[in-house]
Amino acid sequence: MLRKACLLLIVFILIPGISHAEIKTYIHTVKQSFGGSQSPDDARVGAIAKAKREVLEKAGTYLESLTIVKESVVEKDEILALAAGVLKAEIVSQKNFATEDTFGIVVKAKVDVDTSILEERIRKLLQDRSLLEKYKENQKHEKKLLARIKELERKNEELKTLPSKEHKQKKEILKNQFREATQGLTASQLVDKALALWENGKFTDTDKVLEYLNKAISLDSSYADAYNCRGLFWTIKDNYDRAISDFNKAIELNPGYAYAYYGRGAVWAIKGNYDQAMSDFNKGIELNPGLAYAYYGRGLVWADKGNYDRAISDYNKAIELNPGYADAYNNRGAAWGIKGNYDRAVSDFNKAIELNPKDAMAYNNRGNTWVKKDNYDSAISDFNKAIELDPGLADAYIGRGLVWFIKDNYDRAISDYNKAIELNPGLAKPCPTGYAEAYLYRGLARVDKGNHDSAISDFNKAIELDPRCAKAYNNRGAAWNDKGNYDRAISDFNKAIELDPRCAEAYHNRGSTWGIKGNYDRAVSDFSKAIELNTGNAEAYYYRAITYKKLGQSSEAANDYNNYLKINGNKDGDADQVRQEIRNLGYTPKY
Repeated sequence: MLRKACLLLIVFILIPGISHAEIKTYIHTVKQSFGGSQSPDDARVGAIAKAKREVLEKAGTYLESLTIVKESVVEKDEILALAAGVLKAEIVSQKNFATEDTFGIVVKAKVDVDTSILEERIRKLLQDRSLLEKYKENQKHEKKLLARIKELERKNEELKTLPSKEHKQKKEILKNQFREATQGLTASQLVDKALALWENGKFTDTDKVLEYLNKAISLDSSYADAYNCRGLFWTIKDNYDRAISDFNKAIELNPGYAYAYYGRGAVWAIKGNYDQAMSDFNKGIELNPGLAYAYYGRGLVWADKGNYDRAISDYNKAIELNPGYADAYNNRGAAWGIKGNYDRAVSDFNKAIELNPKDAMAYNNRGNTWVKKDNYDSAISDFNKAIELDPGLADAYIGRGLVWFIKDNYDRAISDYNKAIELNPGLAKPCPTGYAEAYLYRGLARVDKGNHDSAISDFNKAIELDPRCAKAYNNRGAAWNDKGNYDRAISDFNKAIELDPRCAEAYHNRGSTWGIKGNYDRAVSDFSKAIELNTGNAEAYYYRAITYKKLGQSSEAANDYNNYLKINGNKDGDADQVRQEIRNLGYTPKY
């Protein structure tokens, strides 16, 4: 068997060597004259930009013929942006020329299209429509600049016919205008270089990106796209004030810039300023009703505000506009999960993973949904995958730790919660409730292992991170109860009930502690409230029966024992014992 396996491996290794990939080459030459107000350097920059653009247009005709492009319904004006995003135009030669009438430069540009990797590159860019839009905006900007240079060249020719004095004045003005347009082209190329460093939702070389964008803005301070891109850069670097400043500038320069409103709205949302975020997303949609990202962003805000129906409505629109929008499927799935529609949630997470198999958060979210559906093995599998894709994803360790806890594997649960807390103790997050949960469940696992002091320490930390976490107070109260500190236990149960008046478990636990302290009337009152909140709570009936018995209320005790049997049957193997208790009280068991 071992030898066969080795032979099979060799076959698999050799097969890729037989390739049918093809390199398609496109070449384009631009001949650019210069003189008068246009310097050789300005002419060269313009010629290079023109040659690169036109050779990409040639290659774009091939992209249009591809099935993936046809099926993705790429607009005509997006083809050049797509080509700029997936192909690289290079200058292969530059030569000066001279004739009797003029001087000039000949620039030759080339694009090599590697068909073996082209489709995957196109798929990735089509999935990241925001990046495609940035290329599109940059190409529009470049087109305007080239048109501007063409107009300046026409005026440059007209100068030759003007009188000497007027010629000198206008020559200087034109010279400055050529320089301004040329700097704009250079700035546009720098933004393209920055965009080329974007991969999987982040910049791969942040130092270079910032260098390119700063230089672009210094060359062309009226370049709204450059400010918008730098705003995105600062957002990813968590420098939200600088991000907002750059988005503000982009909007000031171009009040109709829908993407800048979207970018600024996203930052307001991160900062928790939902009203300003909503205002910016609404403005982005008003300016560009086809802007899927603005609907998506607004959906996130609705979700944060607890309005999941509106969130789902906006995610629906984002998906309608961009069927390949993996994040929209992921977050719609999360909204369905919160609404308790776990099948729809799983369906959306499946689609998100299909569109982006490297999305760790989609696996994490699907794992959480499997937990809700009691499918713990599938949950573990998804949490494992999420951690494989992103070893720093603390949420996945929290989720997997919960499953190990449910499966009574407390050592593994504690190990996962340790890792989650190591990755982020909660102090670096604006909303650390997830990390409070890590301490909470690690504390529960430690209780089950009999380590009450460490458990109380964890519950303390959970409360520090999330002072409104009723579960943490309830479980700390239970730990104090186990340690015999009943007054502290009562105090914690009181706080849990204050924070969550519908926490049946806290009433149940407080009832048990009152019973231990001999305060049976209060115990009955708390057990009764626990039953009111959760009529299927068999244990509350059982312990209220014991309390009624201590109060000498035999009829009520027998009735509660019967309710316990009705709900619990013989799940705990104590049905016969409970029936005997009923008989001892002088009554006949009903179940």
